[in-house]
Amino acid sequence: TTTATTTTTKPDTMSLRPTTAAPIQDMPPPGGYKKLDFGRYLPDRGPKGWQIWLGATTVILYGYYQVGKTNQARVQQTMQERKVRYALFPYMQAEADREYMQRELVNLRKEAEIMKHVVDERGNKWVPGSSQYFGGQWTPRRIGHFMPKW
Repeated sequence: TTTATTTTTKPDTMSLRPTTAAPIQDMPPPGGYKKLDFGRYLPDRGPKGWQIWLGATTVILYGYYQVGKTNQARVQQTMQERKVRYALFPYMQAEADREYMQRELVNLRKEAEIMKHVVDERGNKWVPGSSQYFGGQWTPRRIGHFMPKW
């Protein structure tokens, strides 16, 4: 049978006993080690400062050049769109006027139907399209909720 023995050590005891012999230390060879030429083995660490500055300046100037070209193209496109819009405006206005007149005729017919029995204080029958607030100058009726309210 084997019995386990436990040994207790005091805290001030060492695991290895000190010796009186001088410590062994590696020393360089007499005259020192041979010099190494690190420049021969390592490449340069990237571009020089002036090269970075020149590259960044070139990229920035090219970017501004592209922005300028884009702005000129946008201005030219806008001018062409305006010319087309100006050329088409009379036709678009004529179409809008025709649609307005169609709606106005429908409104006048409805007004004539609704107001056919109305007589004013002088005994005159109601005239479709007339207004008690008529000021002498013709203005179109407000169409939709986008027209300004005068």
